[in-house]
Amino acid sequence: MAEVKVLLWDLGGVLIPFSHARLWRNFLGILPLRKSISFFWRRDALQKRLFKPLDDFERGLCSFDDLKDAVEKELKVSLDREKFRLAWNDIFGLPGETAAFARTLHEKHPCYVLSNTNIEHLEFVKQKAPELLFMDGWIPSYEVHALKPEAAFFERALKIVNEEASNCLLIDDRLENVEGARAVGIKSVLYRGLAKLKEELNGQV
Repeated sequence: MAEVKVLLWDLGGVLIPFSHARLWRNFLGILPLRKSISFFWRRDALQKRLFKPLDDFERGLCSFDDLKDAVEKELKVSLDREKFRLAWNDIFGLPGETAAFARTLHEKHPCYVLSNTNIEHLEFVKQKAPELLFMDGWIPSYEVHALKPEAAFFERALKIVNEEASNCLLIDDRLENVEGARAVGIKSVLYRGLAKLKEELNGQV
């Protein structure tokens, strides 16, 4: 079995908590009252309408202002830029024990963050959680123009890490991402809490 030389960490849900529900509440809070009420029970419908600009933003195909313009156009609203930015970014908690555990593993293994995220969220996290800056590199979807679990994401990440897939191990809380990584030869562990992670990694790192 190939030796694990590099650890690849998912960000949200593994190293740092985040909440889609909080983003939803934040967004409803900055919409005009009539619009907020009309979408209150129709989250799926709103996400479907905004899928394209949100997907483009995560892939680095548009700017934050482009995203704001697309949301305004689709919903026929006018949004204050800074309120929209705060609502968009204020969804993260603070790193906990798993982040601290990752730092101990960094003593023996290079560590990289692999995340489906956009420039706004990543910069916000780096400012909010400087204790994560020990990472050797950050590989966000907006820089590689692909999303997990797409093979293109992992293939581009491997080029950045400059290591064979079989020598890398991904820790991610989404099964589809774990399976996508395995499909290109990356060892992967489904994150189900720190205690379970330590069991999974025992003997591998």
